[in-house]
Amino acid sequence: MTFQQRLILLVTGLVLLAVVAVTTAMAFTTRAVLTERIGTEARLAAGLLARGAAQARDIPQEVDALLSERLLSEATLTAHLVALAETAKLAPRAINDRLKQIAEAGGPDEMWITDNRGRAYLHNLPGPDPLFGQDAKGGPRHSAYSGLLNRSPASLASEPAMENGKLMKFAGVAGVDKPRIVQVGADMRRLGDIVRKSGTDGLIDGLLATRAVEAAWLLDRDGRVLARGAVMADGAGNPLSDADTAAAKAVLPGSEVSVRLSGGSLLALAPIKYAGLTAAAASATGVPAVAVVRVPYSEPGAMLSRQLKIGGLVGIFALALGVYACLRFARDQMAPVERLSEAVKAVEAGRFNPFTLNEAADRDDEFGRLSRVFRRMAMEATAREETLDAQLVMRGAELETKSEKLAAAEQLIEEEQRAARDVQSGLLPRQLPVGRDSQFYGILVPGHAVSGDFYDVIELDERHSLLVAAGVSGGGVPAAFLMLMVRGAIREAARPGTGPAAILTHANERLCGESPFNGFATAFVAVYDRVTGTLVHASAGHRGAARIATDGAVQYLSEAGGQPPGQPLGVRRGAPYTEATTVLAQDETLFLCTDGVLQSVDGHREPFGEARLAAALAHSRGMSVRDRTEMVLRTVQAHVGTHGVLAGDLVCLVMRRLLPVTETAEAV
Repeated sequence: MTFQQRLILLVTGLVLLAVVAVTTAMAFTTRAVLTERIGTEARLAAGLLARGAAQARDIPQEVDALLSERLLSEATLTAHLVALAETAKLAPRAINDRLKQIAEAGGPDEMWITDNRGRAYLHNLPGPDPLFGQDAKGGPRHSAYSGLLNRSPASLASEPAMENGKLMKFAGVAGVDKPRIVQVGADMRRLGDIVRKSGTDGLIDGLLATRAVEAAWLLDRDGRVLARGAVMADGAGNPLSDADTAAAKAVLPGSEVSVRLSGGSLLALAPIKYAGLTAAAASATGVPAVAVVRVPYSEPGAMLSRQLKIGGLVGIFALALGVYACLRFARDQMAPVERLSEAVKAVEAGRFNPFTLNEAADRDDEFGRLSRVFRRMAMEATAREETLDAQLVMRGAELETKSEKLAAAEQLIEEEQRAARDVQSGLLPRQLPVGRDSQFYGILVPGHAVSGDFYDVIELDERHSLLVAAGVSGGGVPAAFLMLMVRGAIREAARPGTGPAAILTHANERLCGESPFNGFATAFVAVYDRVTGTLVHASAGHRGAARIATDGAVQYLSEAGGQPPGQPLGVRRGAPYTEATTVLAQDETLFLCTDGVLQSVDGHREPFGEARLAAALAHSRGMSVRDRTEMVLRTVQAHVGTHGVLAGDLVCLVMRRLLPVTETAEAV
């Protein structure tokens, strides 16, 4: 996939992801808000219906009480008015006319005033004079009263009209000037209209008129429907499901408004709280206990679907616009990159033309700066390449000359190494002593460069032999020369009766005074008594001298003698050297080696060391001196392996004390 394709895919993917994320978030947020709003409206409607139902119970009584107070006041005023009129000697007809004017001006609808015998001789309505004492609907004669013709105010909404089309309420008082009854009445049809409008039916009709509520019910504590209403007719029977009715019955009197889903609608249930009326009393009287309101719940789902459709259309439009914009942008941005790619190939092929980047270099953005920098670098690289080609030709000629000189120097070094190796091998003893009491074996394995290590065995007399193992620092001709000086100094001082310490002291003085090279040598010198097996030895910084017992135990002579090794030869004049004595038992072996054996390392730069040498010698129990030496050298070679390094020449000198001939014969 190219960079242009990846850029288009990235940008369009991000745009589409952003549109989808924003649309989804807005859709579900809108749905949640609508759901919350519908639930809130349902709770408010149910709570309003519950509070209205609670208040509708007390409104008729309060209105009746107010009307009764008004009628009593009007009856009292009428009683005083009649008393004043009769005091003024007005005729009954004139008083009746006055009463009629008062009724027409907004006073009581009916006014009846009796004499002391109960006959209503004064009234505002035409007709005969009724006798109050003989009428079953009449009120008391001597105390104030009010009533709805012996009917309760709660029956106003369903009370049929009287014979004359009126529903009256009367109030009466006693006369103020003489015993009589003064009774006034008011038409109750307006009170019935008020009761109906402010009652539960009016509340339900008001809620349904808003079209925000589908249906509303008032239920008692047993779940019976006391009042209901719906936008459309629900048919006969209870429109609430059994589950809805059970939920309404479970509503506690003091609980909050609850909301539940019922089919495709939302149902709100609110308990009705009556002031001064307990739940048991409400249940016993059959008053409404729960207000139930059902509101439509299809709007959130429709809004969610509509939002998702709109988001899908916007996403398709944004995707198409993003693809088009990305194509234009990528084509414009990738043009200088393609020019740079062609320029890179031209630089690699050696045919770069700086004018091909003029169009890209004229841009003011990052690609323009990159093109200018690349053009300058390419021109510098071309010039540098031409300079390097010229220098390469010159360096080739110089290298050829130096190679010839190096070959000549290597040939000279090889010749020097060959000469030094010849000197080294020529100075080694050609034949070691052979006897029935001792067995000797020495070997030199030359390293990559001659290091000047050697061994020597000198017969001092018929009983004593001088054993020498030495290593010289450095390599090549200087090492061979130092080896020659050390060997000569030791042989010069080797006399019967001269100890190893004196021999090393003489060699140190010679090497410090006469050596033209800045080098040194390590040496181990021992005088061996073949009869007693006594070994008097001294060391000049040399390690690797070990005694091998018949049971295979290995003990280094530096530990057995108790004297530390002295300084190497050629380091300091007057350096002291001490001697130590070791007795070799019969069939024990003396093993000497140079530092090349101990310091050879493996691939991890781990030296062979004295511990590995002791282990190898312990495993060579019962072997001849030759086999034992060859086994040690194989162990060193195995330790070095293919990735290790030999530390110079490998020199070993081994001597084994044999059983005397007489003892051997006795043993046979």
